[in-house]
Amino acid sequence: MAQLSFDNRRYSLNLKPAREAANLLSGFGVHRLGVRFELSAIGDYPKGVLHQIGAEVWVRDVPGVSGWLGTAQIDRPQPGREFETTITMVLPITEEQLRRLEKGRAGRDLQVSLDFHAVALGGDLGWPAAEDQETITIPHAEWGKALSQIDLGAYVDVLVPITLVEGRATAARRIREAKLAITNGQYEHAVTLSRAALDAVRDACDNKVVFARAVKKKPEERDQLERWAILIQAAFQLFSGAPHDDAGSTEHFTWTRADAVAAVAVAAGLLARLEDLKAS
Repeated sequence: MAQLSFDNRRYSLNLKPAREAANLLSGFGVHRLGVRFELSAIGDYPKGVLHQIGAEVWVRDVPGVSGWLGTAQIDRPQPGREFETTITMVLPITEEQLRRLEKGRAGRDLQVSLDFHAVALGGDLGWPAAEDQETITIPHAEWGKALSQIDLGAYVDVLVPITLVEGRATAARRIREAKLAITNGQYEHAVTLSRAALDAVRDACDNKVVFARAVKKKPEERDQLERWAILIQAAFQLFSGAPHDDAGSTEHFTWTRADAVAAVAVAAGLLARLEDLKAS
């Protein structure tokens, strides 16, 4: 929490990050990044005096793009109040900045620091200015949803339940482990875990039997269930290249972050699909 102390600590304005801090509003090449805070005052604050609040915004811990992002301003001056009021710090951000930020962020949470500076616009104050700093973490999911609001990305929620079916519960845990592996830069391991998660999918609904039947048909003659079986087996065979180093074939496989993300997304989607099917 940032604490902006005025007039030799006679009173302070406190800024606490809101529960969902970030939102994006689409513009023409330049977009509006809003960062929300809960503002409250403590001490002998002057009643009715407005405060103008600004901040220099810095990106932290993003390889290649860490540094100054821009200057944010409060959407409107605010008086001191003893109860919390939601305010928005508004920062113009270009599409190029967002693209570079996304490339460097690589699916991790976004961490930004705000160097606040505030001025009291009136009142009998010996020192009407204050400064402080606050660092906030915007979760990957929250930032992804914000990006989807301006058509620079699409965030898709895939919930894989931890069910009472043992194999599927284990597979769901493998998906969580795979996501962590991506965060840690272990892309091959993430693909290996995705392959392990597919075991539950292949064991469900007679998938192996259906696949054996499907491969005997021409592609255009396969029914819907058979085409699902082909997809599941193809994904399993592709991901099997991660844990195996077969001479002349899989030993040459390399896995990028994008490969790992795709593998986890495919495995998670196929596993979540089982919840709509009869358990077997």
